Amino acid sequence: MRRLPVYLLLDTSGSMTGEPIEAVKNGVQMMIHSLRQNPQALETAFVSIITFDSSARQVIPLTDLASFQMVDLKATGVTAMGGALDLLADKLQQEVARQPRNRKATGNHWYLS
Repeated sequence: MRRLPVYLLLDTSGSMTGEPIEAVKNGVQMMIHSLRQNPQALETAFVSIITFDSSARQVIPLTDLASFQMVDLKATGVTAMGGALDLLADKLQQEVARQPRNRKATGNHWYLS
C-alpha cells in the first residue's frame, strides 16, 4: 500500500496569539475530520505536526488518521520559520525514502513515488 506522509508546519509564535492560533487549531481539526471521511485518505495518509516559534519541533510524529490526536497549541516567542523548514528537511530525509521501481512499501518505511 502506498503511504502519503503529510507534514503541517504551524506558526505558534507570539504574533499568533488569540484568534489566529484558534483559527489554526480549528483548521487542523477540520482538515483531519474531512480526511477521515475519505476511505482512501484514511488508508494512506499519515500526519505530522511541526510547530515553530522561537524554535521548531515535531510535536506529533507521522501518525495514521485513525490514531491522530491534536495537541494543544500555545502562541509564544518569535517566528523561527527557517528552523521549521530545516527540521522538515531533516524529517523528510529520516522518515521518507524514494521507493525503488517495482518495490512495495513495508513496515515503517515511507515511500514517495
